[in-house]
Amino acid sequence: MTLEKRIAKYLIDATPESVGPRAIHTAHSSLIDILGVTSAGASDPEVNLLADIVEQWGGAEQCRVLGRSRALPAPAAALLNGAASRVFDFDDVVDSLGTHPSVAIFPPLLAVAELSTKPVNGLDFLTAFAIGQDLSVRFAKARHETLLESGRYDLSKVIAATAAAGKLFGLGEDALINAMGIAYTSALGETQCMIDGTSSVFYQQGLTASNAIKAILLAAAGFTGANRFLTGRWGYYSAFEPGSNLTIIEDRLGTDFTNIDHIAFKPYPTCRPNTSAVALAHSVADQKIYRANDIDRIEVRTNKQIRDLVCLPIEQKQSPTSVVEARFSVAYNVATALHTGDLFISDFTKDAIRREEILAISRKVHSLYDPECEDVQLGAHGKIKIAIYLKNGKCMKGTTDYPKGNPKNPMTSDEIDQKFIKCLKHTGNTRLIEKSCEILSLLHRFPRGEGTVSDLTSLL
Repeated sequence: MTLEKRIAKYLIDATPESVGPRAIHTAHSSLIDILGVTSAGASDPEVNLLADIVEQWGGAEQCRVLGRSRALPAPAAALLNGAASRVFDFDDVVDSLGTHPSVAIFPPLLAVAELSTKPVNGLDFLTAFAIGQDLSVRFAKARHETLLESGRYDLSKVIAATAAAGKLFGLGEDALINAMGIAYTSALGETQCMIDGTSSVFYQQGLTASNAIKAILLAAAGFTGANRFLTGRWGYYSAFEPGSNLTIIEDRLGTDFTNIDHIAFKPYPTCRPNTSAVALAHSVADQKIYRANDIDRIEVRTNKQIRDLVCLPIEQKQSPTSVVEARFSVAYNVATALHTGDLFISDFTKDAIRREEILAISRKVHSLYDPECEDVQLGAHGKIKIAIYLKNGKCMKGTTDYPKGNPKNPMTSDEIDQKFIKCLKHTGNTRLIEKSCEILSLLHRFPRGEGTVSDLTSLL
């Protein structure tokens, strides 16, 4: 049996019982997290610019777009919801791999639930979510290079998203293989947009979600795709990731669910290593507020992958010129947290990133490569070290291995709920804010098999 057929069989056979409560619990936390993040992201000016353009293309009003009054064709709705999910860089991640599973999985699952001719049970939704997360992690772990080493930004995520949404859509085994093969045709992802600080960081995530929906609908209609999309001569791992270890994908597939010990949640809306640096800076500074005149110098030490992503070029990162650039600047993030005592969505606007009192501190943040920060167990994230030198001669130092939100340093369910409520408040939508507790109550019934996705969307 080919690996592709093995995956399709895994999808067909999976049930809430076989997936198990721990994997369902992780998917449940991810659903609460990504729904709040996406709702907030829908209010972002650049996402609304994208939505204004996409709405001009028109089409059947099939699926809702969070934050908009107009429904759109399923692929277009998934595109915009995917962009909103990623725009604030607040979605869940896999620290050791640098991947973002749920931002690719949630939007097509939501679209499929709306396309369904009968109500989709919340537990079935979570089961598909957990399966998608599991495959996303397995595909990424199999690769020889991380996305920060290669610049190929998790091309396989569209296959995992298609698998999850295809399962929920009810595709048979052959159609699932075709759908994943079609998805492979549209595999995309690049890291240069993060280095350059451009809008395509979140646009490409929307494209992934949209392409997953297209693959499912095409396969359901009888369209075909490559059957050996992973293992063939020019399948994904031969064409894009030579040297990979495909046994990782199949090892205990359907028995061990990798989302349990890999999915990490973010306490701050910024690139993952920045959340680690911010939390560490808060800790070593004893939660106190600082001005530029208090600080002589701040040193941030990281591994090479993280330094390339959020620390270089140093002068550019010290004074970011765009919101996206600020999200990928460890200097701006640490400076903001030290000066304001927090870091939230409101710190990433065109006006916020120009605050001179923040930039004065940011220009004192210097990055250094530290070989000790290279840790095979920690993967792409590595260790992060911070030293804050004050003008009074005091030096505050610290190191972090597992950042807040990592499975080994988890956010609690209450913390994820509070993040959800905080995100809904950011939307400024009075109706949504008033219903936030009702929405949470419904979501918390999903793992018990109570409530449907239609019940949820009626509240949004």
